[in-house]
Amino acid sequence: MNDPASVAVYRNFTPDRRERALTVDFSAEVLECVRRGYPLQMEEDGKLIAAAVIYPPGGYPLPVWIQWMFIIRSILGNGFYDIRSWVKWQNEVDKFHPNEPHFYLEYLAVEPEQQGKEAGSAFMREFTTKLDEEQVGCYLENANARNNPFYQRFGFQIMCEKEIIGVPTWMMWRPPINPGIW
Repeated sequence: MNDPASVAVYRNFTPDRRERALTVDFSAEVLECVRRGYPLQMEEDGKLIAAAVIYPPGGYPLPVWIQWMFIIRSILGNGFYDIRSWVKWQNEVDKFHPNEPHFYLEYLAVEPEQQGKEAGSAFMREFTTKLDEEQVGCYLENANARNNPFYQRFGFQIMCEKEIIGVPTWMMWRPPINPGIW
């Protein structure tokens, strides 16, 4: 909820309204990921504590009509707001996707009270094991500098840094592991 990119997109929203807006937007994204992607979730005592939206090779970019549906759902669910920041963000980060087949880790979210308690690390261990088994790379964007070391622990490298909608953003890549190379 306090991700710098989300704060910038919903800059005129109160924290409560921003949380509701993100719930609307992420719900649509998760539903599409269930259809086309590789969603992961982690529960503890029946409560969702972490979730990820991941698209497999060839699963992203999403068709234009689906991207338009996200925009329409966002406006219908959140009321009219200046959506240009969100569209600009998406257009800019999409320019950095590698050309080779790759997974796209679009979102990884951990409940605030679970952050720092290994939920995100458990997620990444499972996911990077899959990447290694399939020998496929993975791309992500990160708009929170404190997350860079976390992703780097799992083999992601910073491709570049760019300010987008006023937010420093790191494009990160985890190359495929080739078991034949030592």
